[in-house]
Amino acid sequence: MNEGKFADRVKYLAPSPIRKMMAIAKELVAEGKTVYELNIGQPDIQCIPEFARAINKKASTGQINYAPYIGEKYLRETFARYLNHYFDRRRVSHLVVDTENVLVTVGASHALSNTFLAICDPGDEILVIEPFFSPYIGFLAVSGGVLKSVPTRAEDGFALPSDEEIQKHITPKTKAILFNSPNNPSGKIFSKEEVERLARIALKNDLFIIGDEVYREMILGETEAFSLLQVEFSDEDENEKFKNSMIVVDSSSKSFSLCGVRIGFVVSKPGLLEKIALVNAHTVACVSDLLQYGVAGAYDAILSQPEFLENLRNTYRERLDATMEAIDEFLPNVVAPRPAGAFYVMIKFPEIDDANEYCHFMLEKFNLGGETVAATPAHAFYRDPELGKNEIRVALVVPPDKMRKSIRIMAEALKAYKIFKGNQAKPALW
Repeated sequence: MNEGKFADRVKYLAPSPIRKMMAIAKELVAEGKTVYELNIGQPDIQCIPEFARAINKKASTGQINYAPYIGEKYLRETFARYLNHYFDRRRVSHLVVDTENVLVTVGASHALSNTFLAICDPGDEILVIEPFFSPYIGFLAVSGGVLKSVPTRAEDGFALPSDEEIQKHITPKTKAILFNSPNNPSGKIFSKEEVERLARIALKNDLFIIGDEVYREMILGETEAFSLLQVEFSDEDENEKFKNSMIVVDSSSKSFSLCGVRIGFVVSKPGLLEKIALVNAHTVACVSDLLQYGVAGAYDAILSQPEFLENLRNTYRERLDATMEAIDEFLPNVVAPRPAGAFYVMIKFPEIDDANEYCHFMLEKFNLGGETVAATPAHAFYRDPELGKNEIRVALVVPPDKMRKSIRIMAEALKAYKIFKGNQAKPALW
């Protein structure tokens, strides 16, 4: 099909395993099978009602206009106010965010893609801490960049390795260090010490540092995430250099159950932000002013109604408790570090070699009373093909009783899968 006519970058673009599993699950649901879709981070919680009210108010004017390519001022002001309030209510020191520090994008995915386009030439490298959100690879490939990784291990709670180990992965082509905290897929929250170490390594090597903080509100324990906006060096020159290399990415998707709205943010110094905004201008021209109005209403609402996010956290904590208890009961031999944030659990199966095959077996060849589970094989969350082969990710996107039932189904599917594999090794009788 005219393969030679396509750009080289297309070779590096492919549907993520998350989307592949979702397509299969949807087909099975259409056929009447009950599938607990734990493979994708789509919250089942109703979106904040103020979003719909704001949308309706804006739409009723009959004027849906082009927006500035940097984003509508009222949303940038509101988001800046939200960020400052987020830190101030916890009484922690932070960089004060103003309107000119905020760029509005078509979701966090677009924020990252545009950032990579602004800072990377073809062949440049971004160093990511793994496991990582697998679509990062495609976001970067669009700019011709290459994703390199620093591995962490489930057995160590995905703790950041030593500075020396990280330094080994930095080359003359490295342009930035990227990390995601709270992390998708592991739920790891990088500590103050770990974030400051990454910031110092970036500073030492004259690199940008990019913090993907889209799960900042999704806290499953008592530990809050430590943001790049809280990093402060004692040396003023270092501090200024750091501020000119720091990029924070955020989104309204998870906090408000607005995944389909696609409103994200880049937060940075105005000079750096202007470069990324130019990419915005030449990719999407502008972001929907109607949706920006709705999202501004959502951020406005939580400033006066903090209980919305507290209730959201409690919902996911209840689901996590049920999931971890079920893992202890039904899957006692797995390695499953309790996540501190986001709403995912990584599960490592020492008894199997190919979690991808197990996930497809469970989804397509197994059911327990007509019910089964879609989970995400974790190999795509690592650059090293040897890592993540026996790990899966499940999302806490159904109520506690269904999370518990899902883990039980996974355990029964594991028994059936091992029998299936054993039978495959035997000679066929017909």
